[in-house]
Amino acid sequence: MRKQNKQSLVWPLLMLVFLMAFTRSPTPVTAQRRATLVPPPGTWLLDLQLHGNPQKINVTLPGEKKSRTYWYLLYTVTNNTGQDVNFYPQIDLFTDTFLVYQAENNIRRVVFEAIRKRYATTIPLLEPQNRVTGRLLVGEDNARDTVAIFEDFDPKSNAAKIFFGGLSSEIVKIKTPSILNTQPDKPQETLLRRSLMLEYQVPGDSLNPSARVMLYQKRSWVLR
Repeated sequence: MRKQNKQSLVWPLLMLVFLMAFTRSPTPVTAQRRATLVPPPGTWLLDLQLHGNPQKINVTLPGEKKSRTYWYLLYTVTNNTGQDVNFYPQIDLFTDTFLVYQAENNIRRVVFEAIRKRYATTIPLLEPQNRVTGRLLVGEDNARDTVAIFEDFDPKSNAAKIFFGGLSSEIVKIKTPSILNTQPDKPQETLLRRSLMLEYQVPGDSLNPSARVMLYQKRSWVLR
């Protein structure tokens, strides 16, 4: 009976997390403190340049007759920290309908090739994200052009947030209670990483998906 009571609280907690992600407040944080614009001593912060708003592309996968819709976000990451660092991007798209889409999840290589072909003249050195993951050398000459690709998201959504992790080494450790903790008097430790939150409006008609666009609203640094 005790085990069932704990599990019955899981879904309310998950719903609360999603609601917090879309709560608009003067201090959009996901932890007890807000990530500062200047990295604390001993941490580093990479430079990120976005190339416009997320765009759509329709791609027909091998063996399929009907094309699929994907969204992608072009960006350049530059290491001006003064030292070589490891870059491991974690990019998630959250909709206001409480759905989560992880970049590069179930994305075939043919999708990237279609995007690279589209920007062959404007971004000739565009690389797939898995190629830029790992050691990022210091300096402007070692900047990398890449793209985060998502599967088409819920047509009923009117807003979305993209959380961009991996740009900073800042990590904050906090103690939080857990409903699954067998010792409630001993809170669990949770690691929160500094992430960039990008907010978008998604106007359009759910009956006409081709008309949907993502319009940039604002950005802020959060811990999550």
